[in-house]
Amino acid sequence: MANNNDMMNELRSLQAQVMHFKELLSAEGEKASDDARGRAAALMNGAGRKVQDAASLARDEVVSMGSIVREHPTATSTALLTAGIVGGLIGYFLATASHSPSYTPRRWL
Repeated sequence: MANNNDMMNELRSLQAQVMHFKELLSAEGEKASDDARGRAAALMNGAGRKVQDAASLARDEVVSMGSIVREHPTATSTALLTAGIVGGLIGYFLATASHSPSYTPRRWL
């Protein structure tokens, strides 16, 4: 009987240790998740600020370009037309240069 009581006491002790380890792991997991959540929030806030700054700079550049276009419409249309023609010519020359000739001379021995 004493042996049986010793085994029961040992089992209770092991159960208490398992519960203690479970509580420790749970606390450490909560701490790690809180740290990760805090880091993620800080990264998102930093990224959000950078996106807002980039959007603000882009908006300022668009406003600046808009005012230049309104002040000089002829120069703007000439520049765009010239860029389109140059781009078309470059595309045409690249397309015709990459084709292999359709006729290849053959030599008969």
